[in-house]
Amino acid sequence: MRVVSFSVPAWFPSYDASPACGVRPPAQLTDQESAVLLCLATGASNAELAAELQLSVSTVKFHVGNIRTKLGGISRLQACLLAALAREDLRLSGGGAAAGPR
Repeated sequence: MRVVSFSVPAWFPSYDASPACGVRPPAQLTDQESAVLLCLATGASNAELAAELQLSVSTVKFHVGNIRTKLGGISRLQACLLAALAREDLRLSGGGAAAGPR
């Protein structure tokens, strides 16, 4: 299993206490969690994500919960916003093909 590093911007609010220096360590997301995160940018429901990624709804819920925890206890809406930022970064860096579901 490959692990993908995802950095949350220091200015992004979180429910966890931020370090004094304001720098957060990158979150280590699995490939499947990364795919779910990038699809979250559309604002789709768990059922819609499950259909798009060909997963069960309970698997999507599990991954969304893990993503929220790994990114600092953020809300689903905050995860959607970070996913949109991540997709835009991929698009601008020329990695647009990796931005979609696998």
